[in-house]
Amino acid sequence: MSKKYASAGAALAITGLFLWLALRKVEFAALGEALASARWIWLAPMVAIVYLDLLVRAARWRILLSLTRKEPAPLWALFKLEAAGLAVNNVLFLRLGELARAGLAARRLGIPAAAALASVAVERALDVAALLTIFLIASGCAPGIVPVAVVRGGGLLLAGAIGALIVLALAESALLPGGLIERSLRRWPRLHNLVEQLALGAAVLRSPAAAAQAGLLSLLLWTVDAALYWAGAYALGLGGLMDYPRAILTLSWAGAVSAIPAAPGSIGTFEAFVSSILGKFGATPEAALAYALLTHMVMYLLVTVTGLAFLSREGVSLARLREDVEAGK
Repeated sequence: MSKKYASAGAALAITGLFLWLALRKVEFAALGEALASARWIWLAPMVAIVYLDLLVRAARWRILLSLTRKEPAPLWALFKLEAAGLAVNNVLFLRLGELARAGLAARRLGIPAAAALASVAVERALDVAALLTIFLIASGCAPGIVPVAVVRGGGLLLAGAIGALIVLALAESALLPGGLIERSLRRWPRLHNLVEQLALGAAVLRSPAAAAQAGLLSLLLWTVDAALYWAGAYALGLGGLMDYPRAILTLSWAGAVSAIPAAPGSIGTFEAFVSSILGKFGATPEAALAYALLTHMVMYLLVTVTGLAFLSREGVSLARLREDVEAGK
């Protein structure tokens, strides 16, 4: 059995385990009643938040790519690429969406592939730092919910994420002509060029104004996303259990799901994690799972359909995209 199929099998097994954990205490009749009682008018703000999320992501990415092009990248093109990358993550194993997005950006925008990939890496570091920041603030606003050890661990992770961003920001200066690293890489021209392009993708962080804009947009991104979790609670009549700090804690707990190698789209793991924290807030197992299903499906379906529609219009198939990514193109 190839490593790829073994990884997929393990991910499906993990998904099955978490689905069982999410469903084991649920009465399906009561779950159906909870979903049937949803106030679907709240879908409108939830849909708007999903697309606002993509717009903020595109605006941030344009800043990170500003040194790789003579002119700013088109915001609409970046919006489509962000949606496409998230959609690929939702339907293919191994989270190939980030690699696919970087590859598509290189071809569509005429930028070095390594620089595009570096900008994606910077995005992820910014996401971790921003999410941990609002998580720590929300933990202070909702005392007694998050254990002290977890808060301290979050602080350490935040320090690590900021440190990684600083290293990325300083990487270009370490490659200046005549420097020790630059001289040592001259013997391997291809490696020298690759490292130089990777540094270029992160060099924008050396500008205080650009770094501040990217950081503020990252905080805005996750603050906006927390509003979706807050609106989902009101859709199911759980508004009394979900104030905004708790919505941020729920978002943070859901964000931890991405570290688990499960099925594409975090199906199963998301439901187990999110319903577990709703249970801590006082929701019944059925109401907690209904909430997890509603919020997950709104995000999953909108992003996946939007992203795949953009890929289709570009004439890009998932099969070809996966082949290109796995071949390193």
